[in-house]
Amino acid sequence: MRERAPTILVFFAPLLVAACAGRSPATSGSDAARDAITAGGGASGTGGSGAGGSGAGGSGATGAGGGAAGGMGGGSDGGAGRAMDGGADRGAMGGMMRGPVTAAPGTTIIKVDTSSHHQHFEGWGTSLCWWANHVGGWAEAKRNALVDNLVDATNGLGYNVFRYNIGGGDDPTHTHMGQFKNIPGFEPSSGTWDWTADANQRAILQRIVTSGTGVVLEAFSNSPPYWMTNSGCASGATNGANNNLRDDSYNAFADYLTEVVKHFRDTFGITFRTLEPLNEPNATWWVANGGQEGCRFAAANQQTILKAVSASLTAKGLTGTTVSASDENSIDDGYNIMHGYDATTLAGMSQMNVHTYSGSMRTNLRALATTDGKRLWVSESGPLNQTLADDTAAAVFMAGRIMTDLRDLQAEAWVDWQSGDPSANWASYTLNDAQQSFGFLRRFYMHAAFSRYIRPGATFVDVNNANAVAAVSPDGSRLAIVVLNASTTASAGFTFDLTSLPTVGAAAEVHRVSRNENLVALTALPIQGFSFVATVAPYSITTFVVPMP
Repeated sequence: MRERAPTILVFFAPLLVAACAGRSPATSGSDAARDAITAGGGASGTGGSGAGGSGAGGSGATGAGGGAAGGMGGGSDGGAGRAMDGGADRGAMGGMMRGPVTAAPGTTIIKVDTSSHHQHFEGWGTSLCWWANHVGGWAEAKRNALVDNLVDATNGLGYNVFRYNIGGGDDPTHTHMGQFKNIPGFEPSSGTWDWTADANQRAILQRIVTSGTGVVLEAFSNSPPYWMTNSGCASGATNGANNNLRDDSYNAFADYLTEVVKHFRDTFGITFRTLEPLNEPNATWWVANGGQEGCRFAAANQQTILKAVSASLTAKGLTGTTVSASDENSIDDGYNIMHGYDATTLAGMSQMNVHTYSGSMRTNLRALATTDGKRLWVSESGPLNQTLADDTAAAVFMAGRIMTDLRDLQAEAWVDWQSGDPSANWASYTLNDAQQSFGFLRRFYMHAAFSRYIRPGATFVDVNNANAVAAVSPDGSRLAIVVLNASTTASAGFTFDLTSLPTVGAAAEVHRVSRNENLVALTALPIQGFSFVATVAPYSITTFVVPMP
């Protein structure tokens, strides 16, 4: 991530399909899991009709309904629709009819197709720098309280994916790094190791491993140690367009990173599944005397360091760790450069990482990852270069970014840049150093609207609205649908078509985040005729949970 400058709010495009030319197809490791979901058959027979209405619940209240006809009454409860006999399929719950679904008046159909499987999801997460270097300095009980909330899927965010930053370490005489951004390195000079370094970030990582469930860890680097660089500075080269790792230090840098990985395994019992030596390597803003660590690697140099790291992992017997790349700031740079990686580079990689701050080639990168048989992560994102009025605007913007990444990129994990940050628009938590305590920003509740209900192991399925995502739980017992309404003034009415589901329960849970609501549980909506009707409030993120008994 680079220092940010403001521009304006934008939203996203619907799901596209792209082909990747020039490579033979390979099967992704997630294919078998996503194929395990049993799709419900389509409806047969005559359709249902019935009265539908919107239930009370404040501004933009949700409402029950489920047939062809029904009012969208402003605040009063409407009658639940009922499918009519005539050959329609029956669901599992009390003989519920499965028939063609027609949009209730004033609504648009949102159709979920559980027979169309997309990515098998590994989870949600965050990088640890720089907030962990900050909070890790608190008293043990205080810092543990935040970590425990971060991994709590009931009352917190339920994150399970974490990226630990292996600091390069800057020249100790330099004073230009931003607060908490000067991550200590473990090799302050060639051949001298300091395993007491980075105590704050390590404390957070160790608590995550203790308290978390199904934790997936990646180690990543922003810069080599300063003494391996051309500029003698860990923030970048004298000219940002130049590579900063010395030509004679590629093997030394690979040895440094893999030695840290080995030490964490042997000393703490912590295995990083992936190791990433690059961070926004094609960028030209990594310059000496900057505010954070950074290092440019041109495309050919990226392959050199990736091969060196892969070889070093093998030489040290670190079989539990493989290489990931390339964490470009631009999706387009990520696609264009990784598309040119040779077979040896790709053979050492298990995962493609990208930051979704800029670029539009999401479907291209998805096709590339699928063709090459690599996992694909959004390994970093945030509201870079956006002018946002407040943390609610940040929550709405980032909900749109997440949906675009999940739909078009079909990311198998989504990782936030910072959970705590001096800028509220970049953070989920407020951090109070005087009291060593934390609070919740609107983005916390927005992220929870996804992460509490779409859990690791879920499979994303098709939904025909660009402002929605849908996923079936790992055990197939429920469907979560998250819907965004980015309009600041207008509600949006939807009739949800669930006829592809094998079974449905009697009612859908509803949870909403808006300018005045922090993931509030609203009145459940009756499901009739394999459909329900809801009004989605302005400037809101609403999660619907449909039981599939």
